[in-house]
Amino acid sequence: MKKITTNHILWLVYLSLLAVLLPHTAWAFAQFEPSNSTMGTVTSWAAAFAFESAIAALTHKLSKHIETVPNRQNKIKRWSERYLNTYSLALLAALGVSSLANLAHAVEFGNEMRIFAEWGIPFGVYALAFGAVLPVVSYTFASVLSNVTETEQEQDEQLTTANAEVRSLRSQLREANNLRQATEKRFDAAGDMFAKLFSAEKRERIIAARDQWPQLPGASIAVIAGTSRSYVSEVLSEAE
Repeated sequence: MKKITTNHILWLVYLSLLAVLLPHTAWAFAQFEPSNSTMGTVTSWAAAFAFESAIAALTHKLSKHIETVPNRQNKIKRWSERYLNTYSLALLAALGVSSLANLAHAVEFGNEMRIFAEWGIPFGVYALAFGAVLPVVSYTFASVLSNVTETEQEQDEQLTTANAEVRSLRSQLREANNLRQATEKRFDAAGDMFAKLFSAEKRERIIAARDQWPQLPGASIAVIAGTSRSYVSEVLSEAE
């Protein structure tokens, strides 16, 4: 058995709201049909059902669209991507018709209420409150039903940014460590070379100079090694 969630309850509330608005919308359409006409009654109820159903369908479409929009840091861009689209425009058009129909019904049949009369509140205020505002309230359900939680998404975005910064820092540390190791190896190699060049053994000095500067002539190697040219030739010949 499928579990009933809060979202299911919200949809039930939303559809109940549309069901309450349906007779008022049907009454408004009936004003444009012949009186006491069966066909006119059927037409007005069909038109009302079409508009209220369109509101429900477009609300569902808009809520699903809102879920697909990334939670960008730029709130204006995020809002425009969520609500400035064909679903939203079509929903506003359908809500406009339903709002006018319910406002007309409230004005036609609304009676003055004591609380408003004693407080001096104009009739138009509560006609709007109990008529036109009801369909407009349904527009907010698109956002509520979209399952978008701003705080959680903002935290996720901040966490993603932090993780990216951590990965970048780790990469920089690895590069710095690799550079340090490479530098240490070069210094170690240079140290070994200098140790051989200044070795007490003339033979080791000659071979080290030859390995470090293979293009040098024997005379230059003899100067570096502090020995004779003939001894350099003898050592290099044996080394080959």
